Amino acid sequence: MRWIVTLAFFTISLTTLADDIPPAPEEPSLTLDECVAWTLMRHPKLTEAGFQIQQWRGTALQAGMYPNPRLDSGNPQTIGPQRTTVLTTGLTQEIVTAGKLKLDQAAASEAARQAEWNRVKTRFEVLTLVRQEFFSTLAAQRRKALLERLLALAEKSEKTGEDLFKAERVSETDVLLLRLERRRAELSVNTSDISLDGQKRQLAATMGVREMKIDAVAGTLSVPLQDFASEQVIAQILYGNPTVQMAQLEITRNQFLLHRAEVEPIPNLSVQGGFQYSYATDNAQGIIGVYLNIPLWNQNQGNIAAAQAAVSRANANRDVVQLELAKQLTDALQRYRIADKTVKTLEDGILPDALRTLDLIQKAYAVGQFDITRLLQTQRSVFEANIDYITALENRLIAAAEIAGLLQLEEFP
Repeated sequence: MRWIVTLAFFTISLTTLADDIPPAPEEPSLTLDECVAWTLMRHPKLTEAGFQIQQWRGTALQAGMYPNPRLDSGNPQTIGPQRTTVLTTGLTQEIVTAGKLKLDQAAASEAARQAEWNRVKTRFEVLTLVRQEFFSTLAAQRRKALLERLLALAEKSEKTGEDLFKAERVSETDVLLLRLERRRAELSVNTSDISLDGQKRQLAATMGVREMKIDAVAGTLSVPLQDFASEQVIAQILYGNPTVQMAQLEITRNQFLLHRAEVEPIPNLSVQGGFQYSYATDNAQGIIGVYLNIPLWNQNQGNIAAAQAAVSRANANRDVVQLELAKQLTDALQRYRIADKTVKTLEDGILPDALRTLDLIQKAYAVGQFDITRLLQTQRSVFEANIDYITALENRLIAAAEIAGLLQLEEFP
């Protein structure tokens, strides 16, 4: 009579996988919301972006400041014997014409607005990375738990096989195959442990708190996600994305700079008012003067041409930005749909069929119709299908997180 060595190496139900395996109670777990909160509070990229806004606001303020008057003697003082001394003093003020200060300030203000949009862009880039790393960590955690289950079953099966071999009920080949399977399971667990530790460190670094020790994360990979309609999503991104807004503001800024270059040849006035006293004649008199540069040869032609080119380049760059965003979104949508299709195929067909096949092989093995090699191969196929399922769930969430970042979704998933 053929004895059954192992009835089930791997009989984890689909429902168990979908609900995920919770971490041990003694391990404090981080949720996605907690990871996001830490990120928004501590990430240096957001701090840097905030100071960049302040920097450009200060630049804009300074650009509109009127030039200070200058204390001016007018001409060199004549100092000699008392009757030849002539003393002169006065103030010279530059009068800026053609609205140049307003144009300078307007251009700098557009740069400040760009910095504000850059902070929005940086915020969602960081959030996207944190969301993706969180789900990758969660997936690595689930893989390790799955492999630990496999190892426990492999150890139990090996022990059963050894006992049956001692009782001369199975061959040594069966024991060796079971031992090989157990060692493979041990290697997989050890490898997954290293991978999970690295993933936790990566998550902490992505959050901007690399010194944080993450014991575990809490969540589920089987979360409901919206069905992204490509045309609607593309339209929303092409007009509302921070990168597009920054490109549009760059056009406006360069238009201000072009106007500024065009009015540069209009000369500013320097007006002087002063006082002069001559000891020789005991005479005091007022002095007034007006000075200006005559734009005879230099009419700022080169800078005007450069500013015109900058406006054209900024317009072209906006189109490039929109094309790149559309390409990025299309790629993310494609990856999302492939992963979503894989998840549904595994849930609706592959996993149930694999588990059913394993059940039939186990029963056949119990009555001696198949050898242990066939059983182990089937069990390994079921295990690999479950690993593929976790990977597909992870890939779907990573792609969805990228789309959510492009759409600037505050709530995800």
